[in-house]
Amino acid sequence: MSRALDWAGIALRPIEARDLDKLNAWQNDAETRDLIMGFRGPVRLESTEDWIRNVTEQNLKTRAIFAIRREGEIAGIAQLQMIDWVQRTAMMGVYVGDRDARGGGIGEVAVSLILDYGFRALDLHRIGLEVLASNARAKGLYQRLGFVFEGALRQAYQRGGRREDVENWGLLRGEWSFEPPPQAHRLSWTD
Repeated sequence: MSRALDWAGIALRPIEARDLDKLNAWQNDAETRDLIMGFRGPVRLESTEDWIRNVTEQNLKTRAIFAIRREGEIAGIAQLQMIDWVQRTAMMGVYVGDRDARGGGIGEVAVSLILDYGFRALDLHRIGLEVLASNARAKGLYQRLGFVFEGALRQAYQRGGRREDVENWGLLRGEWSFEPPPQAHRLSWTD
């Protein structure tokens, strides 16, 4: 049985200045950093401010980045990065920053919306991602949504004093047939 997802309450929207404190807290949270293989911290508030400005200026040059909003409040980040407009490829990155909100369907809606945007609005051919081999919850989501395991970078990431494999997963446009429900806050309405 599949769970009901909050398509009406979750949306991808621009990152705003009001998101600064939460973003900085997530960038400084060791568990979140490790899950996304991101900032190695500590990250000063000014650095987060510069990061917001930088990603906003880069939007649609080599990335498309959005705040995942639940009932208007930031819950995480969804992005397509390393966009290659000639090859029509990108790498996806998504995280739910609030630990208590993880596993509640926010990530599934966000990934579905960013894929819908990438394949339908940006006309990408392939979207890839990297995930820690130990992140079973994320890998289960990616597999449910059609991503295919393509290989691993052995011992490519160090976490907690031990080495972990980083897995590569990919999804092709022809493999993506999901149509978000009418109440979804889509970034694109074209095919």
